[in-house]
Amino acid sequence: MEREIIYMTVTNFAVAVERVVHPELRGRPVVVAHRDAARSIVTSVSSEARAEGVRPGMTLSRAIRYCGRAVVLPPNESLYGRASRAIFRVLAGFSPLLEPSGHGHAYLDVTGTGRLFGPPRDTAWKAQKEIRRQLRLDASLGIASNKMVSRIASEVIQPAGLQDVPHGNEPSFLSPLSVRLLPGVGPRTETQLADLNLRIIRDVAAMKMEHLALAFGRLGFTLYQHARGIDRTPVYPMQAVPAVEEAKVLPEDSNDFDLLQRVLREISERAARRLREKKQRTGRMELCVWYADHREGRRGLKIAPPVQSSTILCARALTLLDLVMERRTRVRSMRLRLTDLSAGSVQMELFADPGPERHTKLDLALDTLRHRYGDKAIVNVA
Repeated sequence: MEREIIYMTVTNFAVAVERVVHPELRGRPVVVAHRDAARSIVTSVSSEARAEGVRPGMTLSRAIRYCGRAVVLPPNESLYGRASRAIFRVLAGFSPLLEPSGHGHAYLDVTGTGRLFGPPRDTAWKAQKEIRRQLRLDASLGIASNKMVSRIASEVIQPAGLQDVPHGNEPSFLSPLSVRLLPGVGPRTETQLADLNLRIIRDVAAMKMEHLALAFGRLGFTLYQHARGIDRTPVYPMQAVPAVEEAKVLPEDSNDFDLLQRVLREISERAARRLREKKQRTGRMELCVWYADHREGRRGLKIAPPVQSSTILCARALTLLDLVMERRTRVRSMRLRLTDLSAGSVQMELFADPGPERHTKLDLALDTLRHRYGDKAIVNVA
């Protein structure tokens, strides 16, 4: 059975939610950014501010020069979280296969729900109508046979609407669109593609796989498939897979790599400690980075044998950070997700490196000290 995937997004989500709470802001240029932070970065803008040249990722001082009459609001993460959860509750009424993708964004797999709600387009229209009725938010929805094409469809129909891509029409739909819409194509990759005279997706689709691989390495294989509308990634339902997650929102959006490494070490240590508390080990790690312009980067890797060592998990996480940071845009937050969890000890090979077990014993000893004397009793000075 062909899959039917809906991607839902609320354009300029933070601004849209603020306008529900403060209707007087409708029609006025609005910018969401920290006012009191040095070189504060704009995280969301209204269409009115965008029309005057303001863009997410721009410094607040520059945004004010472009649009001096803009209303500046501080980010309200608790409000945005409540609004997102309310949207997800509406969507969950149409399918249990719901995968959130950040505030105001989600994938919905409606394969096989036709008897209940009709064709996917009807389901999307009903969901859009319910979100507007219950929450007074306008959403854009893309419908396609896979996650990637449905997301791109929702982007081309913004700020609000429905875009249905029939099965088999994925390549022709993508063909005239800019390469920047493909996952993993940031400013640097877009420039590299332009240097090869590849500016629209049709140009990339016309390339041979080996030529793309020669120019872009592993990313070349992904570009080859994505340009043809191929994406086999499933929709992961919320809490369907046992996992340990740790995340952190940066005090200020930044692309300072040293700072990002320190933040990642912090959340890696927290995740590893939770594993040891549960007497579990992880066999897979995924790092997700959200940028100031609301795009995301995501990479994962398998870990064999499964581990619970802070040292090993931190080293693997830093490897993922090197892979995922393909864009120059400032980072807003990071999330580390550990899956393929197993309980108990792991059978080691006779001549296996005993290092991981030594690391784990040291971590357990440090956990005992922290539990007795507090978290600040032991600090990582790396």
